[in-house]
Amino acid sequence: MRINRKFVVLGGVGTIGRVAVRDLFESHPQNRIIIADYNAAGARMYAKSFRSRRVHGTFADASQSVQLAKLFRGHSVVINCTQHDFNLHVMRAALAARIHYIDLGGLFHWTRRQLKLNRQFKHAGLTAILGAGCAPGITNVMTRAAADKLKRIELVRIRVGTRDFNPPAESFCFPYSAQTIVEEFTLPPWTFERGKFRQVKPRTAWEQVNFPRPVGNQWLIRTRHSEVATIPLTFRGQGLKFCDFKVGFDRLFVREVVKRLKAGWTIQDFAKLPAPRGQPNDYEIARVVAEGNRGNHGTRQVIITVDCHAKANRHWHASAGDIDTGCPPSIVAQMIATGTINQRGVLAPEVAVPVDMFFAELRRRGMKVTIGERARRFRSTTANSSRWK
Repeated sequence: MRINRKFVVLGGVGTIGRVAVRDLFESHPQNRIIIADYNAAGARMYAKSFRSRRVHGTFADASQSVQLAKLFRGHSVVINCTQHDFNLHVMRAALAARIHYIDLGGLFHWTRRQLKLNRQFKHAGLTAILGAGCAPGITNVMTRAAADKLKRIELVRIRVGTRDFNPPAESFCFPYSAQTIVEEFTLPPWTFERGKFRQVKPRTAWEQVNFPRPVGNQWLIRTRHSEVATIPLTFRGQGLKFCDFKVGFDRLFVREVVKRLKAGWTIQDFAKLPAPRGQPNDYEIARVVAEGNRGNHGTRQVIITVDCHAKANRHWHASAGDIDTGCPPSIVAQMIATGTINQRGVLAPEVAVPVDMFFAELRRRGMKVTIGERARRFRSTTANSSRWK
């Protein structure tokens, strides 16, 4: 089979897009990348920094499907690193250009709309994978890893915590996309409870989670996320009754954002805030806790905890969150291009991505996945753990 190693990274000048581009470039000497961005000068400048004919930069407007399709033709996969508002525009362009599609998530509501294009992608012989970053992305595949160990999976809790070792910034700044953070704080989160989707109040259900070192104790808050849009559908037949997502934020940061929102600040105002300066020096753990049973006689609940550890990459000037969000779409795009992923249609990561191979690729990039297990049988408790090293 002739492998087409031509990729487009849309939004390739952004924080996550830059990591995806870098990973594609360093993964294979035959990968060719188009950095497509509304910031055309930035795209060309970043492409020039590679000093290679394999990377080119160009202008792209993510809202213009017809023009995007012309840019996409002849390539294998587009990695969409733009805001989720553009996901459907980019998907339609991918369909018209007959290339495969990956994005970083649709904050639940866009993901649900995107799933409706399944028949069109399948009929075209194309693959679209929704939410292939860290959360969603790695967390979805970790849920699959846990579910494969169980006959029935009744509960899935997804938690993400980060520890930044740099001193606090002198001025108020955002760790990532202002639009995403503001929407996570203000839009009612979705949960899956008692077998039904349910909206709850934003900025509620604070929870303290003790992650492994060096992250440690973190306060987490429930926010709207894409995992909850697909995991309940994927594992409903396996008995899933509950799924939710929480992420760590400093409480003072949350209060300050809410205070400014009440004072009339808009997303555009927040977007003008300076980005964190200095060398990234942080550590992030994404966690999935799944409960269920193997169906063995006399066995009660089994609790499986899957953690993904990521650290900053100073050579790439990328934080832990940049690495575990930007590298996975590159990994998945290359799996599609090489035929490792050959299922067609609009798919969630837990459906399409091969667990062991994916974890091995994470390891190659400095991330590690650990699996811990506790099985309760009557009054006795057994525990064991395994690790991809």
